[in-house]
Order: sequence, then C-alpha cells, then structure tokens
Amino acid sequence: MRVSPFLTTTDDEGGMRFRPFAIPLIIAVICASIVASMALAGLVGAGLGMAVGAVAATGLVVFASRARPNLRIEVAEHEDSAHRVLVVATAEATAASAQRIAELAGKPKDVRLLVPVPSHRLDRLMSAEDDARREAEGLLARSAGALVAAGLPVSGSVGDHDPAQALEDELRDFPADEVILLIANGKDPLAKIESRLSLPLRRVRI
Repeated sequence: MRVSPFLTTTDDEGGMRFRPFAIPLIIAVICASIVASMALAGLVGAGLGMAVGAVAATGLVVFASRARPNLRIEVAEHEDSAHRVLVVATAEATAASAQRIAELAGKPKDVRLLVPVPSHRLDRLMSAEDDARREAEGLLARSAGALVAAGLPVSGSVGDHDPAQALEDELRDFPADEVILLIANGKDPLAKIESRLSLPLRRVRI
C-alpha cells in the first residue's frame, strides 16, 4: 500500500511511520467521507450510500492499524535494588553464546529468558499454533539449560510471535534493567522499537 510522502516517513527498517499531523488529518477526511456518504444515501439509495460509508470506515481501520505510536515502552517498577536482565532469544543458545550473555549480565538476581513463538501468518489465521508453541518451549528449555550451565539464575516464558511485541508484553510484568537479544545472523527484530526502549539493549549473535 502506497501512501503520500507528505503524510509519512520511513524508519530504519524501511517501515512506514505517519507524521504527527497525519492521523488527525486522515481521520478528519474519512469522517467527512462517511458523513457525505450518509447524505448521498438520500439521493442515490441507502445501499450505495452504505457501501461508500463501509469503504471509508475500512480505510480508517487500515490507516489506524499501520500507524506506529512512538511512545516509550512501559517497564514494570522495581520492588528492590536487585539487577535483572531480560534475554529475548530468537535463536537457540549455545554454550559459547550463553557464556557471552553471562559476561554481559554480570551477577543478576534473575535472568528472564523470553522466546517468541515462531509461527507464520497463515498458522495464526488458522489458529494452528500448537506445533510452533511446542517448538518455542523446546528452544526455551534447551537455552535455559545453557544459561544455567553458564552460572545464571534463569526463569523463562514464551511470548508473542513478534519479538518486539513479546518484549513489550514481558516488560510490563518483569522489571528488567537491561535487555539482551540473542539472534542468529540476519534481520534484527528489535531495531524497529529500540528508540522507544529506555533500557540498554545489547546483542549476542550466534
């Protein structure tokens, strides 16, 4: 879907981001279209008027879904002064990568290992995620074992298929002081939200 550069910019990952004034302008235009379609119904018939209104409303939903809020990511408050680390793993930890994470983490009270469910869009639409969840749970168990062997106190969870969304969800409950991303060579799944993250973000590549 192409949108005028007057309304949008692109982020570091090539994704579309609306300019601050764009959303109010778009909503105003679409609302005006809906009002016009209701008035049109009296002239050309209710069916055509409703159809035009439905198209306008769908446009509003599409634009709203593509907008990316640029707010700071919420992080749970600490109840003590202990150091906690959140590890987002999109690849399985090896002995070497686990040792590197241990070096970066220092001596934390807790290391929360978060594994996104590696599902595909078709799986999500068909609600066929059982195999993907089992795969994530297996990766979680093996990676947790590697981190424990490296001397870290580990707890774990399985999160959303989108690593960025999984991170946001986890930070609402886990009071991390820093985030470590464990990835294989390839696209960085947290680059698109790094500017919104108030915590240090470090990367370990396998």
